Amino acid sequence: MSADRVSDSGEERLALAFSQHVVRLQTLFEQTIAPALAAQGLTPAELDVLAALRSVGAPHQLRPKELAARLLLTTGGLSNVLRRLEVRGLVSRIPDPSDGRSHNVRLTPAGVDTAQLATAAATTALHRVLTAVPVETLADTLSQLRAILATVADTQVGTPALRYLPEPGGLDDPTAR
Repeated sequence: MSADRVSDSGEERLALAFSQHVVRLQTLFEQTIAPALAAQGLTPAELDVLAALRSVGAPHQLRPKELAARLLLTTGGLSNVLRRLEVRGLVSRIPDPSDGRSHNVRLTPAGVDTAQLATAAATTALHRVLTAVPVETLADTLSQLRAILATVADTQVGTPALRYLPEPGGLDDPTAR
């Protein structure tokens, strides 16, 4: 079959349907958390950055390249988000002691507080819309999605994204206090 023809195989249709459902869920989840983030003055990308820094534990800092890899962002895209967060006093760039030419990104105390509040608010909003789904279904689906993400990220993107995903009850799980 030529590359310009759309395949009609069952497996390819399944792959397309799967990706469409994942994208639709992502859209619905972003719409669900938007009011909670707006109350904190954050975008989803800004929350992702704050939560990723918070998840690494004190002193809540990473190199920009590591942060971009965790979030599957380009360093250019991350740079814009970091600028906005830095202007608001939620992150700071500090010299990297192991490489005088580069900087680390660190949550400020206000950033830690904002990350905690926004993550808790977003989690509460998501919980409200997912309460109709049985816990067992959520747990099983999470396990399956982790396996799929590991395979796709490692083979297609070349980024071991799974190592950056929190386990339920991890540091960035606001229910694990």
